Amino acid sequence: MIKQLLLLVQFLWIFIYQIIFSGDITVSQQLPSQINAGSEAIVEITINKSDITGFAKIQQDFPEGFNAEPIETKGATFSFKDNKVKFIWMSLPSEEQFKISYKLTPSATVKGDFTLAGKFSFITNSERKNIDIASTSYSVVAAVEEPIAEVPEAPEEEPVVEEPIAEAPEVPEEEPVVEEPVVIVPEVEETVIDVSCARTVNLIEDGKYKVTTKITKKGIQGFAKITELIPEGFTALEDQSQGGVFSFKEKEAKILWLAMPKGESYEVSYFIEAKPNTINKTYEVSGYFSYLKDDETQKYTIGKTTFSLNREAVVAEEPIKEEPTVKEEPIVEVKEEPTVDEEPIVEVKEKPTTNNTRKEEPENKGNKVTSIPNPETTVTYKVQVGAGHQTVANNYFALKFNLKDNVNTETHEGWIKYIVGSFNEYKSARDKRNEVRNNVRTAFVTAYNAGKRITVQEALMISNQKWYK
Repeated sequence: MIKQLLLLVQFLWIFIYQIIFSGDITVSQQLPSQINAGSEAIVEITINKSDITGFAKIQQDFPEGFNAEPIETKGATFSFKDNKVKFIWMSLPSEEQFKISYKLTPSATVKGDFTLAGKFSFITNSERKNIDIASTSYSVVAAVEEPIAEVPEAPEEEPVVEEPIAEAPEVPEEEPVVEEPVVIVPEVEETVIDVSCARTVNLIEDGKYKVTTKITKKGIQGFAKITELIPEGFTALEDQSQGGVFSFKEKEAKILWLAMPKGESYEVSYFIEAKPNTINKTYEVSGYFSYLKDDETQKYTIGKTTFSLNREAVVAEEPIKEEPTVKEEPIVEVKEEPTVDEEPIVEVKEKPTTNNTRKEEPENKGNKVTSIPNPETTVTYKVQVGAGHQTVANNYFALKFNLKDNVNTETHEGWIKYIVGSFNEYKSARDKRNEVRNNVRTAFVTAYNAGKRITVQEALMISNQKWYK
């Protein structure tokens, strides 16, 4: 009685644990508490999978002397090998709750008390999770009907010559129909698995590269992932993921597939782009391709690929050489600038104070480097035309680059950065960048969320906009 009470408490604790720590995902099982040796018993498993999809697996282990055959698999691949029952789904059923079952047969020599547990494994947020199946106790007893093998009638049937004729010659020949281990197991083991990956990094434009990886994956399917380590000073943006899910976080670019593309080979690609203050030198991309083999994660290391950043000096660095003139206030000569249609600049702004703000006279108009723009509350895109560690004259971009746009400043990562325009759509900012590049060849698009500078990739994801070349 105490033993049964303890088992009940154990079962209730595991059940409560699964509810608390596994969300709505639960797995329970049913099987007879007593099984006759040599007889079949049905094991039924109920899975409440909530909203998870894609790859999943159930595994249960048995001692020697047991055999298992599938009844209901719900689309899973069933196998019984090395005393392990496995159900493997490349894609889980659509129902939130479903049942699977199989026949369990202990051999005639098996006796004793046993427990049956197991694990339900699945993929969520690109990570593999496990839920334990609460253990269930059961006993295997000798079949009671063995003694009723009435030997008296055996002599009467012996004269019938059918026993010797029906002797096991034919049974052995039929027994090789136990092709399950011979056909199923070898086919899995003999499948030729050939995996290789080759990566190239090609320059697209100044500071921007396209990373392309060709994957050959003969003999494997289902879950797979590419993980690439991007060098410091670069960001990554999706290009062609072949149905996979692309992400970039903490210098790692990943493409995840719950089911790999069909065919023996395919190509994926993404872009990496140097940040404005990334120095010119040689960098490398490294990573690996991971996949499942016999339900175990395997890794194929993709060799390092080097590339050189040879970007021309950012516009930002040029004015620093002319800094002595910045301190000289009067640049009234700008009045004569023929390209300025508005009133001439009468006064040059002073260098910013320690809090990075500048005072402006209200009568100053025309081409000028202005102060930080008004606060923003949404995702916006702008075009950066330069950066430096000291301010430049108000008319610097008008005189040196014939740039007619008003130029604003912002302080970011220790740099004073010069910005033109403000757009709610990336495409408009891209068009403005292309226009400005007629004057400032190294101009590029920047992005902000509520006034805080973020990567263009993050802005595109937040604003649900498309990237344009």
